[in-house]
Amino acid sequence: MGIAYAIFSLGFAGVNDIVFKRYGRKSRPIGFFLASIGVVWTSFFLIIGSLKGNLEANFETVLVGSVAGIISALANILLVEGMKRAGASIAATIYRLNIVFVVILAFLFLHESINFLKISGLMMAFIAIILFSTSGTGGKSNDIALKFILVLLLASFLRACMGISYKVASSCGANDEIFLAVNGSWWVIIGCIYSLLRERGMEMSGSTLKYGLFSGILVCGIVMFLKLAVNSMDASVAVSVSQFSFLVTAPLAAFLMKERISLKMGMGMTLAALCIILFSIAK
Repeated sequence: MGIAYAIFSLGFAGVNDIVFKRYGRKSRPIGFFLASIGVVWTSFFLIIGSLKGNLEANFETVLVGSVAGIISALANILLVEGMKRAGASIAATIYRLNIVFVVILAFLFLHESINFLKISGLMMAFIAIILFSTSGTGGKSNDIALKFILVLLLASFLRACMGISYKVASSCGANDEIFLAVNGSWWVIIGCIYSLLRERGMEMSGSTLKYGLFSGILVCGIVMFLKLAVNSMDASVAVSVSQFSFLVTAPLAAFLMKERISLKMGMGMTLAALCIILFSIAK
Protein backbone atom coordinates (compact mmCIF):
# COMPACT_ATOMS: atom_id res chain seq x y z
CA MET A 1 0.00 0.00 0.00
CA GLY A 2 2.97 2.32 0.47
CA ILE A 3 3.29 3.15 -3.23
CA ALA A 4 -0.47 3.82 -3.42
CA TYR A 5 -0.24 6.25 -0.50
CA ALA A 6 2.67 8.04 -2.21
CA ILE A 7 0.61 8.34 -5.41
CA PHE A 8 -2.31 9.80 -3.43
CA SER A 9 0.12 12.34 -1.94
CA LEU A 10 1.29 13.10 -5.47
CA GLY A 11 -2.32 13.65 -6.58
CA PHE A 12 -3.10 16.14 -3.84
CA ALA A 13 0.19 17.94 -4.56
CA GLY A 14 -0.68 18.18 -8.25
CA VAL A 15 -3.99 19.91 -7.53
CA ASN A 16 -2.30 22.14 -4.95
CA ASP A 17 0.25 23.25 -7.56
CA ILE A 18 -2.66 24.63 -9.61
CA VAL A 19 -3.92 26.52 -6.55
CA PHE A 20 -0.44 27.98 -6.03
CA LYS A 21 -0.25 28.94 -9.70
CA ARG A 22 -3.57 30.77 -9.54
CA TYR A 23 -2.69 32.47 -6.26
CA GLY A 24 0.61 33.69 -7.67
CA ARG A 25 -0.99 35.35 -10.67
CA LYS A 26 -1.58 38.47 -8.61
CA SER A 27 0.53 40.25 -6.04
CA ARG A 28 -0.69 38.69 -2.80
CA PRO A 29 1.01 38.09 0.57
CA ILE A 30 2.97 34.84 0.84
CA GLY A 31 3.47 34.83 4.62
CA PHE A 32 -0.21 35.14 5.50
CA PHE A 33 -1.01 32.56 2.82
CA LEU A 34 1.37 30.04 4.42
CA ALA A 35 0.03 30.90 7.87
CA SER A 36 -3.57 30.30 6.77
CA ILE A 37 -2.56 26.94 5.31
CA GLY A 38 -0.92 26.13 8.65
CA VAL A 39 -4.10 26.97 10.58
CA VAL A 40 -6.13 24.53 8.46
CA TRP A 41 -3.35 21.93 8.64
CA THR A 42 -3.03 22.10 12.43
CA SER A 43 -6.78 22.18 13.07
CA PHE A 44 -7.45 19.23 10.78
CA PHE A 45 -5.07 16.85 12.53
CA LEU A 46 -6.04 17.99 16.01
CA ILE A 47 -9.66 17.24 15.13
CA ILE A 48 -8.75 13.85 13.61
CA GLY A 49 -6.67 12.98 16.67
CA SER A 50 -9.48 14.07 18.99
CA LEU A 51 -12.03 11.94 17.12
CA LYS A 52 -9.67 8.97 17.36
CA GLY A 53 -9.07 9.69 21.05
CA ASN A 54 -5.37 9.79 20.31
CA LEU A 55 -3.82 13.13 21.22
CA GLU A 56 -1.03 11.85 23.45
CA ALA A 57 2.26 13.58 22.76
CA ASN A 58 5.78 12.72 23.87
CA PHE A 59 9.01 14.66 23.57
CA GLU A 60 10.13 12.83 20.40
CA THR A 61 6.86 13.57 18.61
CA VAL A 62 7.00 17.29 19.36
CA LEU A 63 10.74 17.55 18.62
CA VAL A 64 10.69 15.77 15.26
CA GLY A 65 7.39 17.44 14.35
CA SER A 66 8.89 20.85 15.07
CA VAL A 67 11.98 20.10 12.99
CA ALA A 68 9.82 18.89 10.08
CA GLY A 69 7.52 21.91 10.31
CA ILE A 70 10.32 24.47 10.50
CA ILE A 71 12.36 23.08 7.61
CA SER A 72 9.32 22.56 5.36
CA ALA A 73 8.11 26.14 5.95
CA LEU A 74 11.60 27.51 5.32
CA ALA A 75 11.92 25.38 2.17
CA ASN A 76 8.74 26.86 0.73
CA ILE A 77 9.74 30.43 1.58
CA LEU A 78 13.20 29.94 0.03
CA LEU A 79 11.52 28.50 -3.07
CA VAL A 80 9.36 31.62 -3.38
CA GLU A 81 12.38 33.88 -2.94
CA GLY A 82 14.35 31.90 -5.53
CA MET A 83 11.49 32.01 -8.03
CA LYS A 84 11.49 35.81 -7.90
CA ARG A 85 14.94 35.93 -9.51
CA ALA A 86 15.53 32.54 -11.12
CA GLY A 87 12.16 31.99 -12.77
CA ALA A 88 9.60 29.29 -12.08
CA SER A 89 11.00 26.57 -14.38
CA ILE A 90 14.59 26.76 -13.09
CA ALA A 91 13.38 27.00 -9.50
CA ALA A 92 11.06 24.01 -9.89
CA THR A 93 13.85 21.96 -11.48
CA ILE A 94 16.32 22.57 -8.67
CA TYR A 95 13.66 22.15 -5.97
CA ARG A 96 12.36 18.83 -7.26
CA LEU A 97 15.87 17.47 -7.50
CA ASN A 98 15.59 17.05 -3.74
CA ILE A 99 14.95 13.39 -4.60
CA VAL A 100 18.74 13.06 -5.01
CA PHE A 101 19.27 14.40 -1.49
CA VAL A 102 16.52 12.10 -0.19
CA VAL A 103 18.17 8.96 -1.55
CA ILE A 104 21.60 9.99 -0.20
CA LEU A 105 20.25 10.95 3.24
CA ALA A 106 18.14 7.78 3.47
CA PHE A 107 21.21 5.68 2.64
CA LEU A 108 23.48 7.50 5.12
CA PHE A 109 21.14 7.95 8.08
CA LEU A 110 18.29 5.44 7.65
CA HIS A 111 20.47 2.65 6.21
CA GLU A 112 18.09 2.14 3.29
CA SER A 113 19.42 0.04 0.44
CA ILE A 114 20.40 1.36 -2.98
CA ASN A 115 19.92 -1.22 -5.72
CA PHE A 116 19.78 -1.29 -9.50
CA LEU A 117 16.04 -0.62 -9.69
CA LYS A 118 16.28 2.38 -7.38
CA ILE A 119 19.25 3.80 -9.29
CA SER A 120 17.43 3.28 -12.60
CA GLY A 121 14.31 4.91 -11.24
CA LEU A 122 16.32 7.81 -9.87
CA MET A 123 18.00 8.39 -13.23
CA MET A 124 14.61 8.38 -14.97
CA ALA A 125 13.28 10.80 -12.36
CA PHE A 126 16.25 13.12 -12.90
CA ILE A 127 15.77 13.16 -16.68
CA ALA A 128 11.97 13.53 -16.33
CA ILE A 129 12.33 16.61 -14.11
CA ILE A 130 14.87 18.21 -16.46
CA LEU A 131 12.69 17.54 -19.52
CA PHE A 132 9.56 18.79 -17.82
CA SER A 133 11.07 21.90 -16.32
CA THR A 134 12.89 23.01 -19.49
CA SER A 135 9.91 22.55 -21.80
CA GLY A 136 8.60 26.10 -21.43
CA THR A 137 9.53 29.09 -23.51
CA GLY A 138 11.27 32.19 -22.30
CA GLY A 139 11.99 32.53 -18.59
CA LYS A 140 15.06 33.58 -16.73
CA SER A 141 17.26 30.61 -17.37
CA ASN A 142 20.27 32.76 -18.30
CA ASP A 143 22.41 34.96 -16.09
CA ILE A 144 21.08 33.77 -12.75
CA ALA A 145 23.08 34.98 -9.75
CA LEU A 146 24.90 32.21 -7.92
CA LYS A 147 23.32 33.23 -4.61
CA PHE A 148 19.84 32.43 -5.92
CA ILE A 149 21.00 29.03 -7.16
CA LEU A 150 22.36 28.40 -3.66
CA VAL A 151 19.06 29.55 -2.14
CA LEU A 152 17.19 27.06 -4.31
CA LEU A 153 19.66 24.28 -3.52
CA LEU A 154 19.13 24.98 0.18
CA ALA A 155 15.37 24.86 -0.33
CA SER A 156 15.76 21.53 -2.13
CA PHE A 157 17.94 20.13 0.65
CA LEU A 158 15.49 21.25 3.35
CA ARG A 159 12.59 19.63 1.46
CA ALA A 160 14.57 16.38 1.38
CA CYS A 161 15.24 16.66 5.12
CA MET A 162 11.50 17.08 5.68
CA GLY A 163 10.83 13.78 3.94
CA ILE A 164 13.52 12.05 6.00
CA SER A 165 12.09 13.52 9.21
CA TYR A 166 8.74 11.87 8.42
CA LYS A 167 10.48 8.50 8.37
CA VAL A 168 12.38 9.33 11.56
CA ALA A 169 9.02 10.09 13.22
CA SER A 170 7.77 6.66 12.16
CA SER A 171 10.91 4.99 13.51
CA CYS A 172 10.57 6.59 16.94
CA GLY A 173 6.87 5.76 17.23
CA ALA A 174 5.61 9.34 17.01
CA ASN A 175 1.88 9.99 17.20
CA ASP A 176 0.95 10.77 13.58
CA GLU A 177 -1.78 13.30 14.36
CA ILE A 178 0.27 15.27 16.89
CA PHE A 179 3.36 15.08 14.65
CA LEU A 180 1.46 16.55 11.69
CA ALA A 181 -0.37 19.12 13.82
CA VAL A 182 2.97 20.38 15.17
CA ASN A 183 4.19 20.59 11.55
CA GLY A 184 1.32 22.87 10.64
CA SER A 185 1.69 25.08 13.70
CA TRP A 186 5.19 26.06 12.57
CA TRP A 187 3.78 27.15 9.21
CA VAL A 188 1.55 29.56 11.13
CA ILE A 189 4.47 30.92 13.15
CA ILE A 190 6.97 31.21 10.30
CA GLY A 191 4.36 32.54 7.88
CA CYS A 192 3.51 35.37 10.30
CA ILE A 193 7.20 36.14 10.90
CA TYR A 194 7.81 36.29 7.14
CA SER A 195 4.91 38.71 6.72
CA LEU A 196 6.23 40.98 9.46
CA LEU A 197 9.75 41.01 8.05
CA ARG A 198 9.13 41.03 4.29
CA GLU A 199 5.51 42.03 3.63
CA ARG A 200 4.66 44.78 6.08
CA GLY A 201 2.74 46.80 3.50
CA MET A 202 0.55 43.90 2.40
CA GLU A 203 -2.69 43.04 4.14
CA MET A 204 -4.51 39.74 4.31
CA SER A 205 -7.44 39.81 1.88
CA GLY A 206 -10.46 37.62 1.45
CA SER A 207 -8.82 35.89 -1.52
CA THR A 208 -5.81 34.98 0.62
CA LEU A 209 -8.09 33.33 3.17
CA LYS A 210 -10.06 31.48 0.46
CA TYR A 211 -6.94 30.20 -1.28
CA GLY A 212 -5.38 29.37 2.09
CA LEU A 213 -8.42 27.32 3.11
CA PHE A 214 -8.50 25.37 -0.15
CA SER A 215 -4.75 24.86 -0.25
CA GLY A 216 -4.74 23.93 3.44
CA ILE A 217 -7.19 21.10 2.78
CA LEU A 218 -5.03 19.85 -0.09
CA VAL A 219 -1.86 20.10 2.01
CA CYS A 220 -3.55 17.94 4.66
CA GLY A 221 -3.97 15.27 1.99
CA ILE A 222 -0.36 15.67 0.84
CA VAL A 223 1.20 15.24 4.28
CA MET A 224 -1.26 12.63 5.56
CA PHE A 225 -0.65 10.27 2.64
CA LEU A 226 3.09 10.99 2.65
CA LYS A 227 3.22 10.03 6.32
CA LEU A 228 1.24 6.85 5.63
CA ALA A 229 3.62 6.04 2.76
CA VAL A 230 6.83 6.42 4.78
CA ASN A 231 5.22 4.41 7.60
CA SER A 232 5.10 1.38 5.31
CA MET A 233 8.01 1.74 2.86
CA ASP A 234 11.45 3.27 2.30
CA ALA A 235 11.52 7.06 2.56
CA SER A 236 13.70 7.25 -0.55
CA VAL A 237 10.91 5.66 -2.60
CA ALA A 238 7.89 7.29 -0.94
CA VAL A 239 9.27 10.83 -1.01
CA SER A 240 10.60 10.51 -4.56
CA VAL A 241 7.26 9.30 -5.95
CA SER A 242 5.37 12.05 -4.12
CA GLN A 243 7.50 14.64 -5.98
CA PHE A 244 5.97 13.83 -9.38
CA SER A 245 3.04 16.19 -8.88
CA PHE A 246 3.51 17.47 -12.43
CA LEU A 247 1.84 14.25 -13.62
CA VAL A 248 -1.39 15.78 -12.30
CA THR A 249 -0.57 19.47 -12.61
CA ALA A 250 0.17 19.43 -16.35
CA PRO A 251 -3.14 17.84 -17.50
CA LEU A 252 -5.10 20.06 -15.09
CA ALA A 253 -3.29 23.18 -16.29
CA ALA A 254 -3.99 22.18 -19.89
CA PHE A 255 -7.69 21.73 -19.14
CA LEU A 256 -8.29 24.64 -16.75
CA MET A 257 -5.67 27.17 -17.82
CA LYS A 258 -5.25 26.23 -21.51
CA GLU A 259 -1.53 25.53 -21.06
CA ARG A 260 0.06 23.44 -23.82
CA ILE A 261 1.62 20.04 -23.10
CA SER A 262 4.79 19.95 -25.19
CA LEU A 263 6.65 16.90 -26.48
CA LYS A 264 9.29 17.33 -23.76
CA MET A 265 6.58 17.42 -21.11
CA GLY A 266 5.01 14.26 -22.52
CA MET A 267 8.38 12.49 -22.49
CA GLY A 268 9.01 13.67 -18.94
CA MET A 269 5.61 12.40 -17.78
CA THR A 270 6.26 9.02 -19.43
CA LEU A 271 9.64 8.68 -17.71
CA ALA A 272 8.11 9.69 -14.38
CA ALA A 273 5.45 7.01 -14.75
CA LEU A 274 8.14 4.42 -15.53
CA CYS A 275 10.08 5.62 -12.49
CA ILE A 276 7.05 4.99 -10.27
CA ILE A 277 6.76 1.45 -11.68
CA LEU A 278 10.45 0.76 -10.98
CA PHE A 279 10.18 2.15 -7.45
CA SER A 280 7.03 0.09 -6.81
CA ILE A 281 8.91 -3.17 -7.49
CA ALA A 282 12.19 -2.12 -5.86
CA LYS A 283 13.03 -3.90 -2.62
